[in-house]
Amino acid sequence: MFNRQWNKLIFNLFSATFRSAARVAPPLCGELDKSSFRRILVFSTAGIGDSLSDSPAIKAVKETYPQASLTVVTHKRRALIAAHNPFIDELILYRKGFLSFVRSAFLLRGKKFDLVIILRANDPDIWPLAYLANRKAVVSCPVMTRMGFLISHPVLLPDWDFTHGVEQTLDIVRYAGADTQDKRMVYEVRDDEMKKMDEMLAGLGLQGRQIVAFQVGGGKRGGYRDWGYQNYIEVGKRILDEFDVALVISGGKDNLKKANLIEEGIRNKNVFNLAGKLSLSQAAALLKTCKVLMSTDTGIMHLGFAVGDVDVLSLIHCFNPASRVGPYGYGDKHTVIQLAPPAGQRPSLGMSMDMIDPATVYEKLAEICLRKGIGKKR
Repeated sequence: MFNRQWNKLIFNLFSATFRSAARVAPPLCGELDKSSFRRILVFSTAGIGDSLSDSPAIKAVKETYPQASLTVVTHKRRALIAAHNPFIDELILYRKGFLSFVRSAFLLRGKKFDLVIILRANDPDIWPLAYLANRKAVVSCPVMTRMGFLISHPVLLPDWDFTHGVEQTLDIVRYAGADTQDKRMVYEVRDDEMKKMDEMLAGLGLQGRQIVAFQVGGGKRGGYRDWGYQNYIEVGKRILDEFDVALVISGGKDNLKKANLIEEGIRNKNVFNLAGKLSLSQAAALLKTCKVLMSTDTGIMHLGFAVGDVDVLSLIHCFNPASRVGPYGYGDKHTVIQLAPPAGQRPSLGMSMDMIDPATVYEKLAEICLRKGIGKKR
């Protein structure tokens, strides 16, 4: 409760301060001189999945304006995503707090950016930072913020809520003349990271094995998207009984209890529980070695889309449908099972993912395994 009230107070303070500033020095919507772009600033400060969904737009900007230096501001907790994007020239870490805001404002203003683009942001102070960086060249979609009055070049996208995340931010950069033919997410796993992962897998006896990974949950705020541990047990037992695979369980430290229940429920020597033991970069390197990833709507699901080697079976809640968060630009590589609301009901957070039948999930998983050349047990 205190945090909510504090955040509301901070937002109201920022809003009042910069509404007054915008009256004195309003954002000016002049024509963007695309031929003169030399320094471009992009804000991408949302979660893992959103940051990966922003990566095609970042690539589009660099491909369209290769002569320009591209700086990206990202949240310090998501920095790893941007650090593995080769289209970024400079990375600036965003931190919450008044002193950090002041330091960032001076830093960004001093760089004299020709173009400022806000792709996605969860924090209200991003729009004031963009305004201070260059109030005449801020491009963003106002549907994301109550501080739209600071955007000099608003991109009006009435179908925002019905548009895939990749296309949402591509539509924003298209306003600035940028685009790309390759809409796949960008995350490049480094050679040294792969070498360390190979060493880890060898130590576990997994080197050379056909690996299927189960991502067993996401963050605490997205609990409605999770699938019950009993379902993972049922699917895990069947895949190990019928296919010559090793099963790796992944997840964050907050998923450890659930991962342990799944491991204990399957009771098979070919189950390897790595939940809570991998960094984000290690998880990406692991996915490069896996044949198949089964995941609910998590950042790891998006990471699976981005690394390119693994085929993903996505279990997605109807409240945040696959048309917005599922695979995009990958042809038939990935498979989606979407929770369907009961007849006559609208999607809601209260609908349980456990309505997705484990037998249906196993059938799709088995299809992918066969497509990937994983042999059945004799």
